[in-house]
Amino acid sequence: MKQILALFVVVFVFFGCTQKQVVELKLPGKNKIEKKVPQKAVEEDTVTVVEEFVPIEIKEDKIKEETIPSGTMNDTEEMNSSESFVENKIDIQIDKTKAKMQLAFIYPSSVSKYARSSLNTISGYLSYQKADYNLLVIDCENESYDKISSAFSKVQQEGITNVVALFTPNAISTLNKVVSSDLKVYLPLIEKKDSLESNDGLIFGSISYDEQLKKLSYYSAGNNAMFYQDTYLGLKLKRSYDSIIGDAVVRKEIGKNERNFKSIVNDYRLRNSSLFLNTDLVKTSLILSQLRAYDVFPRIIFSTQLNYDPMLMVLTQDKDREKLVIANSIDNVDTKLKDEITTFGGNITYEWVDYSTLVGVNYLFNNGNSSLIPTQVANNEVIYTPRLFKSTEVGFLEIK
Repeated sequence: MKQILALFVVVFVFFGCTQKQVVELKLPGKNKIEKKVPQKAVEEDTVTVVEEFVPIEIKEDKIKEETIPSGTMNDTEEMNSSESFVENKIDIQIDKTKAKMQLAFIYPSSVSKYARSSLNTISGYLSYQKADYNLLVIDCENESYDKISSAFSKVQQEGITNVVALFTPNAISTLNKVVSSDLKVYLPLIEKKDSLESNDGLIFGSISYDEQLKKLSYYSAGNNAMFYQDTYLGLKLKRSYDSIIGDAVVRKEIGKNERNFKSIVNDYRLRNSSLFLNTDLVKTSLILSQLRAYDVFPRIIFSTQLNYDPMLMVLTQDKDREKLVIANSIDNVDTKLKDEITTFGGNITYEWVDYSTLVGVNYLFNNGNSSLIPTQVANNEVIYTPRLFKSTEVGFLEIK
C-alpha cells in the first residue's frame, strides 16, 4: 500500500511541475509571436498554428469612414481633432548652451494626431544620429495670427533658429508675416505653390499630387475617367486633375455617405477607360470591388499617394487590384534609420507626413542636404520623385 501511495506522489509531483507550453502563432509578414496556453492545456504538446493571409471581401454595410488609417491626410475633418498630447512645454534633454542641435516643433491642436507621429519621427532620427539636442515643443492651439505669433516669440526667446512647423496651407499668410529671415522653418504640410509671397525663412515639404498625376498620366491609354470626393483633399485632387489632364469621358463625385455604388460603377463608358481614383482608401476599396462585381473593367486604374497603404490589401481581393497602379513619393532610406524611427513610433514607409518630417529634420540637422536621405531640398522646397507601384498579396512592388 505504501508503494502505491509513493507512486501517486511521484506522478503528482512530475505533472505538477511540468512547464507550461506555448503556441507559436505565425502571421504574414510578421515575426513569431509567442502566446501562453490556458492552464487547461499545460499537459498538451507544443502546437504550431499557421494563419493564412486571406483578403476580406468588402461589404458596404461593414465599412465605415473612420477605418482610414491616420497619417494619410485625407480630409480637413481629420485635421480637426481637438486632442492635444503636449501642452506648451519645453522638453530640455541637456543644457541648451551645450546642445549640438536646438530645434522647435510647433503644431496646432487640430493636427495633433499627425503631430504625435511626426514628433516620434524626429526623436527617432536624433536618436539614430546620437545627437545632443534641445527640443522645444509648442501646441499653439490653432492657426490664428495671435497664436502663431506667440509661438514664434517663444522660439526666439529660447534662441532657437531651426523649426519644424506642422501648419496647413491656411496658415501660410500668417507665416509669411511672422517668420523672419534668421529662422529656418520647415513646413511638412505645405507646398511652395501654396505661397504667393517669397520668404527665405520658409522651407516647403509637402508631397506634390500634381507631380504624381503627371507621372500616372504618362501611362494613360486615353479615354480618361475620374472619380473624386467632396472633401478638402478630394477637391484639391480634382483641381490638379483638371489642370494636368483635363478631359474626362466620365467625371463623378463620390459623396461622403455614398453607399449605392452600383449606379456609380455600372457605366458602359468606364469599360476600357483609364480611370483615375482621387478617392480615399475606403471609397477606393469599395469602388474596386464593385467594378469587378458588375463586370465593368477599365483598361487601367490609377491612384495617388492617398492609397499607398497596406490596408488596401486587407480591404480588397487580389483580382480587384489587378489593373491598379499607385503613385508613391516616399523613397527608401537606410534600414537602421528606419528601424530606429519605427521603434520610436514613426512610420516613414507609408505615412508621407512622417517621411516629409524626416526630410526636414535631416536638412536642418545637417544645415543642408545629406546623402542619408535620397529626397533633397532645392530652392526652399522638397523635390520628390514619384514612383509607380503595383500591389501584391502582401505589399507593393515597384514598376520599373
